[in-house]
Amino acid sequence: MSAKAKQLIIIYTVSALAVLSVLSAVLYARLSDYRLAASYGSAQAFETTVSAVDGMSLALKKSLYATDEVLGRSLCSQVYAKALAAEASMSSLPFSTQELEQLSAFLNKAGDYARSLCAQGDNELSEQQRRQLRSMSDTAADFSARLRELQGRINSGELIMDTREQQLQNIGLDDTGTLSSELLGYEAGIALPEDFEYDGQYNVKPEKAQGTLSAAQARALAAEAVGVEERELKDEYSYEGSDGRRCYSAGGTLLCVSSRGLESMAQSRLISAGRIEADKAKELAESFLKERGYEGLSLSTESSSGGLASFRYVPVQDGALRLDDYISISIALDDGSVYAYDCTNYTAEEVKLNWSADENAARNVLPAELSADSCRKVVVKSPGGKYQACYELSCSGENGERVTVYVDAATGRQCRIEL
Repeated sequence: MSAKAKQLIIIYTVSALAVLSVLSAVLYARLSDYRLAASYGSAQAFETTVSAVDGMSLALKKSLYATDEVLGRSLCSQVYAKALAAEASMSSLPFSTQELEQLSAFLNKAGDYARSLCAQGDNELSEQQRRQLRSMSDTAADFSARLRELQGRINSGELIMDTREQQLQNIGLDDTGTLSSELLGYEAGIALPEDFEYDGQYNVKPEKAQGTLSAAQARALAAEAVGVEERELKDEYSYEGSDGRRCYSAGGTLLCVSSRGLESMAQSRLISAGRIEADKAKELAESFLKERGYEGLSLSTESSSGGLASFRYVPVQDGALRLDDYISISIALDDGSVYAYDCTNYTAEEVKLNWSADENAARNVLPAELSADSCRKVVVKSPGGKYQACYELSCSGENGERVTVYVDAATGRQCRIEL
């Protein structure tokens, strides 16, 4: 190799090293900026969490002394808003909130319970409701005090805020002295309020008596539902769910059965060009339901897309459609087979309904800018699963917008609006 070639190699090597050094310095500077921004973001998220929990605690405490219904609802709305803010900010902390499931559950339940109290109208809080608020207030006050303590320890440098890098590495880390470890330790000993019944999302519902179904009975029932030999069925789930529920597959069809019969079924094949009209598909759907003993159902909604005709059927009580107790079924328009079927939300049990208000009373609560085009009696479920008799008013707005207003037939008040 000539001297000139060696000289060129040395020059190129030195130049490459210089470029790499400059690039490394730039990237390191950017990484430092990113780390600093992440640190500020984590600190801000924790500060917001502390402030939100503190505000929720104060609102809960105030609600115990409120005798005016309007003020009480205002305080409950504050509890709900602060609980949402606390949960949102906790999810932004640099560690998984799944490890803090009890604290997250408390925030969700406290906020939802306060929201349910806001929706109960002018009714005064019962002694039981005040007792639940008092229990939640005590827990929130303790949680707030602990967060304030942790905030002071972080500000003084005694406690370290976790980092996203630690979360990603997650190998051989000593997490003592970190915020996440302190919160985990606090959660392990926190005295959470006991579960209770209320009209909300996290309501504890009484368990219904479940049926029993042996493995042989379930397999025979599944084979009969899809018209195959029992040996052609493949077990999809090894566990037995509530009501003796078991799931199988047969070719491209997945189905679940229980002691009350076929609960759900779905095909996975591609649908070719449709050759069946929607009216014929409706006949096939109703024939399928009739074969399984379903009588007295009313068509609630229907649609057609992607080679499927889909229908939803509901039971009728007091001349009202029970919209949330439905059976959904889809017919493939190429061969008329049942492509999907689900009755897990269906129940035929009669429920207690209150029709104190009439249709005229329901129409009178509409605002002036809405005019009702139609009205029908329906039954819907509240967030806590309670049945509500309602008048469903399909309305038109001044600018042509479509608005559906639900009026509680027991109180004559609006209870739901859909756009």
